[in-house]
Order: sequence, then structure tokens, then C-alpha cells
Amino acid sequence: MPLEIRQLPAMRLAYMRQTGPYGPALTQLWERFGQWCSDRGLSEPRPKYYGISHDNPACTPPEQCRYDACVQIGVGLRTGTEALVQDFAGGDYACMQFTGTGPEMGAAWAGMTAPGQIPAGWELAARPAIEVYDEHFAVNLLTGAFPCWLCLAVQRAP
Repeated sequence: MPLEIRQLPAMRLAYMRQTGPYGPALTQLWERFGQWCSDRGLSEPRPKYYGISHDNPACTPPEQCRYDACVQIGVGLRTGTEALVQDFAGGDYACMQFTGTGPEMGAAWAGMTAPGQIPAGWELAARPAIEVYDEHFAVNLLTGAFPCWLCLAVQRAP
């Protein structure tokens, strides 16, 4: 099934970064970030959360892979020393709905770049991939599965 092209908006994001292999450490990052958001009143009403993968683990040594757990914020929020702020430029992304576990996510990302997956007229762009966790996001406690959108940066092919 071809990916869906979506326009993601430019946003100001508060984030915490994990540098190291993608995997179980990201669960701990999200738990720490979720508590930080809750302590600052950023969890109610429930916002969208974003996970930004800055590096492709197929090309980058695992210990150098960078991942940001993010939430959109306004201009006046002071993050303190635990979190930083970045401006996300937004743009065009080839996206697919994912439901599965953390260990299954790597194969889903890899499958997105298989021949025929990126819609005709589009090509990958040199911007980070992003996960979008909608407001109704929840982890199934029995299976560990969760829903999110996986989004690869794209641009119009020449």
C-alpha cells in the first residue's frame, strides 16, 4: 500500500534527547518526558506528541543515533535544564499508520522505503523522520502495541 503524503506544520517543540541505539532506552526517555510534560501542565488537554529520529540506524553507528521526544509549545514556556526547545520546519511527509510494538517499528520504517512505497512524483528528502502520536494514543497493556503515524520527509521529484 503506497504511503499517504501529508503536510506537517511548522512547530515550536520542547524536547528531550536520547543519544544511543533506538530501542528499549526510548521507553525510558518517553516516561521521563511524559512526567516532565505533566509537571508543567502540558498533558491536559492531551496533546499530540512527536518522536524525531535524526539518524538512520542503517548508516549511523547505534551509539550515535539521536532521537527526540517532543511536544508542541507556545513561545513563552521556559523549559529549564531538563528539556530544550527546537523549531520544527514542517513540510511534506510520506506517512503510514503503524500499530505494533517498539521492536516491530524498525521493520515498518524499513518497509516504507521499499520500491513502490513512496508515491510517484516524490522522493526522500534530507530531513529527519518523525513519529506522530495522536491525542488518543495508548499502549495496549496486554500486547505492548501502540498506534502512531510514521512519516518520512519527502520532496517533489525533479
